[in-house]
Order: sequence, then C-alpha cells, then structure tokens
Amino acid sequence: MNGSVDFVNLLSKRLPSPRRKPGSRLFSLLWIPAFAGMTAFLFLVSPIDAAQPKGKKQQGAASPAKAAPGAAPAPQSGQAQEPTPLSETIKGEVKEQLEIKKQPPSIELEVKDIVESGTARTDEVLQQAKPIPSDADFDHYSAVNSKQVMQPWNPLIPEPPLVSFYPGLSNIPAKKWEFRVSDQKGEIVKVVKGKGVPPKEVQWDGKNERGAFITVGTLYSYQFLTFDENGNAQTFPGEPFQIDALKYKQKGKIFVEFAIPRLFVKDQSVMSPSMEGLWARALDVVRENSNGTVTVEVYSESVKSPLAEERRQVLVGSISDATAIPAVDIRHSVEKVIDRGEIARLILQPR
Repeated sequence: MNGSVDFVNLLSKRLPSPRRKPGSRLFSLLWIPAFAGMTAFLFLVSPIDAAQPKGKKQQGAASPAKAAPGAAPAPQSGQAQEPTPLSETIKGEVKEQLEIKKQPPSIELEVKDIVESGTARTDEVLQQAKPIPSDADFDHYSAVNSKQVMQPWNPLIPEPPLVSFYPGLSNIPAKKWEFRVSDQKGEIVKVVKGKGVPPKEVQWDGKNERGAFITVGTLYSYQFLTFDENGNAQTFPGEPFQIDALKYKQKGKIFVEFAIPRLFVKDQSVMSPSMEGLWARALDVVRENSNGTVTVEVYSESVKSPLAEERRQVLVGSISDATAIPAVDIRHSVEKVIDRGEIARLILQPR
C-alpha cells in the first residue's frame, strides 16, 4: 500500500477560494488559522539542505556538499530550493488462510434396491408349477426344418465305382477272365480283362471304352467270363441294372445328372415322388459346394420346348428355396440333347 501524501504539490496548486455567503464572518476566521498551521507543519518536516562532516565544527558559511557522480548539481545560494516531496511506503503481507474441503456426496440408497436378491428368482421358479412336455412338444423340438441342415437319411447318389463284382472260385482252372458291360441294345460299352485266377473283387468306374461315363436312365447288364487253356469260355451272367442319378467329378467340377423321365412326372413339370429322396441328396451336394458357382442345364429335343423351360424353372426355384442361394446367382439354360440323352444336370464349380 502507498500511504504517502504530497503536501507540497497539494499546496503548489491553486487552492480554490472558499465560497462565503454574505455576512459569514465565522467561516473566514476558521480558514486563516488552518492555513497558517499547515504552513508551519511543512516547514518543520522539510529536510536540511546541507549536512556538516562528522567531527568538524562549522566555520563561517556552510560549504556546499560535494555532489555524487551522476547526481544533479546542488542549488547555488540565492536560488530558490525546490522542496523535497514527502512520501512514505507501507508494505505488508496477508497471513490469513482459507481452508477448502471437498465434502463426499451422500448417497442414501439401500443395496437391496440396486442388486436383486440371489434367491428371489430361484424361489419364484421353485414355487411355480412344472409343466410336463407332451408328445407334441417332443415332436416339435425334434423336427428339423432348416435350409442349411444336411439330411443324411436320404438315399445316396451313385458315384464311381458304380459296380463291384465278387466272382466265386471255380473248379475249372482259368487262364484268363473278362468282365463285360453291355447296354440295353446289346452293345458292349466296357470290357475289363485279367489273366490267371480272377481276383476276389472286380470294380468298374462307370466309364465306357471312350472314357465317358454311362448315361443315366439307361438299362445295363454285365457278364463275367473265364477261359481255360483250350480257349473254352464259361459265362456267368449278372443282374441288369439302371441308375436314375449319377455324381462324378471331372476337370475340377462336380456333375450331378438326373434322367428327366425319372425325375419328373410324364409330360408335366411336377417332380416325381419316387425321386424326391435323390433330389434332396443333390441339394445336400449343392450346400456342400455353395461357395462356388451353380449351373442348371436341362437337355431336351427342342430348346424352345415350353415344358423344358418349365422344368428348368422348377429346378432353379427348388435349389434357391432349399439352399438360400438367390435365383439370380444360379446359372441355367435349356440345351439340345447330345450323347448324354434327355437329362437334367447340375454343375458345381467349387472355389
């Protein structure tokens, strides 16, 4: 704090003359003594102009004090001396301290209102009546109705090897043997040969002499022959067989073929009930390879046949509904019948 009062500057200013009211003599008498007292007070507190050296007596006139280097020159005699300003500085320090405390929030809440009792729910369940499941409930939960669930109880689609023949031992020694497969016209489509005693099992992969798989819906038969040292043949005829569906792999693709006369009701686009099991198995094959492309081909005598087009749509819709594959992602076409006959073919290209 600065508590100094500059009385000299205050007196150097022109004091405003007091306004007196006419006839106010008492105010004039009080103002004059106050001014005289203030003047005397300033004279008493003014500093001494020059100080005498310590230990020496004053001789004659006071000699002027030697000015310090850089100080302002002392005033000469006869010149008016400017009064030294009177000032006083008061310094202090506040010792007061303000203590601030953070009060913890008060929560008035019971724990039981926040956390549910561990036995409350248990007691409620134990007090309720226990329903007894009926046969209909078990049948409902045991039913499988999903588009992505495999159905292993469906019949298997034939795939290579198609035929396994187990010849018995003969009393007549054999020099060589043959396993012949013929079609419904009597033409031999495949011959498997061997020398010496026939093996315990003879397998046929289903390919003809040209290396192509046999066609579905065609009736085939086989014969097993043995030849002695004189070239005499002994024939063992087998049972005729026919396959309605065929699954095979070729050049990295999976082919599933169905004979259309067996897959659909005659002259209709309705699937035959006897083929529903094999078709469901074909849908399982599609599910197993659904990460790749799916192609549906229907072979007919005429590519513009309305019936062939309806059957194609039925197959595409069935695959889309059963496997959740959008119909737009399934490739499909109607093709002219070639060497494979009138068939419906699924081509799967795994990625």
